[in-house]
Amino acid sequence: MTAPSDDQLMLMYRAGDPRAFEQLFDRYSGMVYNYARFALSDPDAAEDVLQESFLSVADAAEGYEPRGFFKAWLMRIARNMCLNRLKSATARRQRVAALDLTAGDPPSRDQGPSEALETRERMDRLRGLIAALPENQRDALLLYAVEQMSYNEIAETMDAPVNTVKTLIHRARAALARSFE
Repeated sequence: MTAPSDDQLMLMYRAGDPRAFEQLFDRYSGMVYNYARFALSDPDAAEDVLQESFLSVADAAEGYEPRGFFKAWLMRIARNMCLNRLKSATARRQRVAALDLTAGDPPSRDQGPSEALETRERMDRLRGLIAALPENQRDALLLYAVEQMSYNEIAETMDAPVNTVKTLIHRARAALARSFE
């Protein structure tokens, strides 16, 4: 038996099944949290965005139109919440200073102290370079590389054409490559 689709779960939740909402939360809470964590560089703020995003989903259940884009719709909600949090100059400066890309694989235990230091320095440099990217490029790159969303899902999330998303990701990669040369 296959698991119900996201749209089916939303319809089940709308019909009064709270377990359907729990399944959606289990399916996507990590993705929303990780995106918010990268975007905001603040675990507490990321947790708030996670909770607020799913509250918005619950509130919007009555009007939800099942079109097969639940994940993109949810990530758009999370992205908009992150953008709202970043509007103040103070929050933006804190995000750039504290951008943390360590959610990936931990460094190998086989690394010696000098290799670990070199890895940390490269990660610090990468954090700074990603933070310096224009906002749309940074968001598209993080959704693609970290959240492993498709171009179509990112386009839906960012409310942009697919070709624009491809261009944003290409430009972000090119800028990072030039910076590392």
